[in-house]
Amino acid sequence: MVSDHMREGAKSGVTIQCDHPCVALVDMDWENQLAGMKNSIVFVDEGFQAIRSDEFARAVKHSGNYFVLFTREVLANLPYSVDEIYRIKTSGKYHTLVPLYKHDDAHRYYEQLRAKPKRDFDLLVTEDSKAGFQFFDARFKESDVSVLSAGTNSKVLEWLDRHKGDRVFVIADGAAFGPYADRVLTLQHIHRDTMAVCLPESFEWLLLESGLIKSDVVREVLADPSAHVDSEEHESWEQYFTDVLRTQSTGTPFAYRKGELADAYKVAKNADKVMALIACRNIR
Repeated sequence: MVSDHMREGAKSGVTIQCDHPCVALVDMDWENQLAGMKNSIVFVDEGFQAIRSDEFARAVKHSGNYFVLFTREVLANLPYSVDEIYRIKTSGKYHTLVPLYKHDDAHRYYEQLRAKPKRDFDLLVTEDSKAGFQFFDARFKESDVSVLSAGTNSKVLEWLDRHKGDRVFVIADGAAFGPYADRVLTLQHIHRDTMAVCLPESFEWLLLESGLIKSDVVREVLADPSAHVDSEEHESWEQYFTDVLRTQSTGTPFAYRKGELADAYKVAKNADKVMALIACRNIR
């Protein structure tokens, strides 16, 4: 319909009401199409042949546009959020978009049945091997929970496959976990008595949401992130929240660096505020 409106305008019988231009990307000459667009909403249908290509991924990452992709493909070369995956629900002649994955207030995600672990966890695994890992490692150093790193978000599933018999709490950045959500949450469904998958936007978002950084800018950003982010500067929400945390914590005891987490975050009363956002059984 967007294509029809582009070609024929009002004669197409299609009416589009939007504050920004809406464009349908086509296979022929799509690179030149994108090169001339800014601040537009770009619709890509599932028949688009280049959707899995590295060239398309690079173009999306460096574009100042918003993309709506209709596809059943897993796009591992694009950092899309687990919250940005939808299914189309049809009722008569009406079609609505419904989030594919549900989550509770502590950011534990599920597709079918909510995971309800019946026993405490032995392991906490994070995709992060830097600041996030340092935080959780310090938090559980004197406990019975072992903290391990999968290395990257793409390796979480491989790590879980090797630890199916363990009681595991998984924490990863939901903001870029979209390509891996289906397989990881399916595994959680199979082992729902012993596994929980927690996907906050990112570790940096957790630190911002905890209230440790006293800033009007942080409050405004958290209230409506999409009103502040520039997609041309940031490939993902994780990158954006990292930039916000870094700039707003500069000159304070909470000054943020990915390579080495400031000790102020590890102080018990401060860490309590972060953990309260994701608490589950003995993970708190």
